[in-house]
Amino acid sequence: MRNSILGSSLLAALLAVSLTGAANAQGKSATSTTVKIGYFNLAMVKATTPAGDSEGLKAQAERNLRADIETGQKAIEKAKADKKTEEEIKTMVKQVQTELAAKQQALAQLVQAATLQDTQRLVGAVNNVAKKKGLDLIVDANAVYAGGKEVLDKGIDVTSDVVEAMGGKATEKAADKTAEAAGKKTE
Repeated sequence: MRNSILGSSLLAALLAVSLTGAANAQGKSATSTTVKIGYFNLAMVKATTPAGDSEGLKAQAERNLRADIETGQKAIEKAKADKKTEEEIKTMVKQVQTELAAKQQALAQLVQAATLQDTQRLVGAVNNVAKKKGLDLIVDANAVYAGGKEVLDKGIDVTSDVVEAMGGKATEKAADKTAEAAGKKTE
C-alpha cells in the first residue's frame, strides 16, 4: 500500500514537472503557483484504523501454505515408510507440488485483490480529506525523501482526518506522533 501511495505522490510530482517542461517547450515561461500540501503518517493510519483484509489475509495464507507443505511432506514420508514404489512416490510428489502451486496461486490472487481494495479505500479516504480541507496534494510524511522539512513546516497534518475517514479513532497523540516521526525521517 505504501508503495502505491508513494507511486501516486511521485506521479503527481512528475506530472507537475512534465507540465512545466511542456509549457517551456511551447515557448511559455513557467509560473510560480501556490500548492496547498497536506501530509499523513501511513503507519499511524494503519495502526489506528480497522484492519483491512490484506495484511491478515496474507499472514493466514502463509500459515496455510506452510501447513499444506508440512502435510504434503508427511504424506510423502509415510509413503516411503510404507515401502511404496518409487513410481508411486514420484506420482505423489508431483501431485503434492501441483496442489501446492494451485493453492499458492489462488492465495496470491486473493491477497492481491484484498491489497488493491485496501489501497483503493485509503486513496478514497485521502481524496475525501483533500477535498474537505481544500488541499491540492497529500503525501505520506514518511515517504518524502527530499524537501520533507519544508512539507512538514508548511503542510497540514491530516493524519487524524484520514484515520477518521477510514473509520478509525483519531487522537491528539496520533497527530503528535505523525509530526514527530515524519520530522525524524525527512530532515
